[in-house]
Amino acid sequence: MDCCESKMTPRLCQLDTGYAMQRTIMIITIPICALGLLGNGIVFWLLWNRIQKTNFTVYFLNMAVADLTVLSYYVTAFVLFLKSVPISIYHLHIVELVHSFGFNASTYLLTAIAAERYLMVFFPVWYQARRPKYLSEIMCTVLWGLSGLMSLVLYCACYLQFESTVNEKNTSCEPSKMFRVIFNLLVCLPIMVFSTLILLIRMLRTEQTPPAKLDITIVATVLLFILFAASVRIIDIMARWVPTIHVPVLFLILHFLDSIDSSGNPFVYLFVGYTTKGERALSDKAERTQTGISGS
Repeated sequence: MDCCESKMTPRLCQLDTGYAMQRTIMIITIPICALGLLGNGIVFWLLWNRIQKTNFTVYFLNMAVADLTVLSYYVTAFVLFLKSVPISIYHLHIVELVHSFGFNASTYLLTAIAAERYLMVFFPVWYQARRPKYLSEIMCTVLWGLSGLMSLVLYCACYLQFESTVNEKNTSCEPSKMFRVIFNLLVCLPIMVFSTLILLIRMLRTEQTPPAKLDITIVATVLLFILFAASVRIIDIMARWVPTIHVPVLFLILHFLDSIDSSGNPFVYLFVGYTTKGERALSDKAERTQTGISGS
């Protein structure tokens, strides 16, 4: 018998239905995350052992690590919830910190990939003359550090209790969250979208030669991010002004979409153009040969 037809109050019925839907979303999400973990693991192994290192393979290697971090969070959090494993608030915040660390790093790395590809294609002379030899490694280190700093500031502002009580409102938490969201959406996203849009226009206008595999990979990856992962941060901003958006099921759906993005990235890399030589979808080797640019 449906709970709404029983003697349960409407409030209890609503809670029971919401809990069942949350379980369903988590049960569906876990296999997707497991597949994503496998895919990112394969990509990491290929980039680390089989594919010649170039400017862009370094970025994609770090992207795989960031996606592995995000997917590990979802699998851990959802399994603990489904198994009803008790977890302290402290450990819960640590797990959330891991997700923030991986998600921010993935966003920053994808922005760097799109921006550097744009510079390489449209300013080849400047790119060849001015690009530092180890820019990819330097940028990845800086972006991971920035992601860690963002996550640490958020943790200190929202979760650490120094001299305040648990019930005391933490006035620094909301500004910290808003700064992170605004930086991701108003700084990283425009750079990412602009660079990718210009690359896409170039691909559509180039009729004499087929588009580069690397360009297709970047466009497809950014499109995945915009369709699935960016929605989480957009709703996060909207929730600051519309409190009724704070619905657990809605946020679980958004995290489900986020998991699709992190799980789908490695299959984009593999399906777009990976060959036994391993240098088509993730490498700029062919494009460097055409433009006369040497890799790192």
